[in-house]
Amino acid sequence: MGILTQIEQMTERPWRSSRGAVSVVFVVVLAAALAAAVVLVSAGCGSGRGGGVAGGTASVSTAQTATPTPKATKKHKHATPKPRPTKKPAAKPTKKPAARPATTIVFVNVGQGDCEIIKSGSWTGLIDGGPAGSEGAIESALDRLGVSRLNAVVVTHPHADHTGGLPGVVYDYRPKLAYVGEGAGSAASALRSVRARVTRARRGMTLRFGALRAKVLSPGSLSGDPNEDSVVLLVDAGGKEFLFTGDCTGANEALVGSITARGPPLYLLKVAHHGSSYSTSSSFLSETSPKFAVISVGHNSYGHPTPETISRLKAAGTRIYTTQKNGTITLTVSSTGLVSWAFGKSSRPVTSASRSSSAGGGGSGAGSAGSGSTGGSGGGTKVYITETGECYHRAGCRYLSHSKIPIALKAAKAQGYRPCSVCDPPQ
Repeated sequence: MGILTQIEQMTERPWRSSRGAVSVVFVVVLAAALAAAVVLVSAGCGSGRGGGVAGGTASVSTAQTATPTPKATKKHKHATPKPRPTKKPAAKPTKKPAARPATTIVFVNVGQGDCEIIKSGSWTGLIDGGPAGSEGAIESALDRLGVSRLNAVVVTHPHADHTGGLPGVVYDYRPKLAYVGEGAGSAASALRSVRARVTRARRGMTLRFGALRAKVLSPGSLSGDPNEDSVVLLVDAGGKEFLFTGDCTGANEALVGSITARGPPLYLLKVAHHGSSYSTSSSFLSETSPKFAVISVGHNSYGHPTPETISRLKAAGTRIYTTQKNGTITLTVSSTGLVSWAFGKSSRPVTSASRSSSAGGGGSGAGSAGSGSTGGSGGGTKVYITETGECYHRAGCRYLSHSKIPIALKAAKAQGYRPCSVCDPPQ
């Protein structure tokens, strides 16, 4: 606005008389003023943005042509991110398999007869029951094991020296199962009364004895001879094999030997028929190779165990024990096969056969309770033993009600009998 005012003032000066000259001058001055105004306006605008028009243009040009310097990227240890591991669900703690329980095998001293107890964990079974009058010895052995009920009974054959003591035991311990060969003999009525399920055992069957398995090796079929048709069981405990033979003999014993020969040697053989010369042949022993043998025997008129059987067992390298000499024999077998032995009497093995005297010597019971009777060629003190017990007694002791066998005190003590705690015999 100041430039226009100046121009107007100039036109009012005296020298404007010459209109043509003034017009030219006016146009020139006006053009110059307008140019100056444009320059000033441009300069003012340029200074507000950091430079003139040319400078601004150059800045733009520079910005368009300059190559931007890339920022230095910070290197990381893991430039490429790894996939995050997926979180596995927490594994449930696996239960270790329970260790197999120890097995207890008891050869009960029932005199001239057979009775074995097998206990595996909470399962308890009985093989045979000895002669009549042996209930007390059997039940005492069961009580020592803490048994209140039997799971099963095996009756190898129906002869009285294997079944006579069973009725009382069956009534008291009420087995759930019974396995029989030819029949249960005197135990049949008792088994029916307690409603035991009776099964005929035949070759090829496998019986479940708690954690154990018992293979039935005989009979395959019945021959009509109760001894030969005895139930024979092969039991594996802790990797060791135990063979229970009843009174097996003849062709079935030969067949059992050939079957057993296919497996490992026996750890223990329950000798058949109380050591009779008609069982336990040399060929049978060569096939079974037992390390130990137990003969269940008492005072008898048959000469059991016979010298022939003892000689054959010794020739096979077998260590021999009898219930008559060693009393009740107890084996405890761990799940790993460690075996511990316990004896009711002597722990010494049998080295030779000694024929037993007749078991029929009952006597008249002379002599009062409280005094020892004297007798015998040596004039020594006489005491009494039973077919099934492990103690010696005075005459008249109530434990002599079923059998009463006179014996010298010195001989009774030498054989491992201990004094009865009821009648208090001389010591």
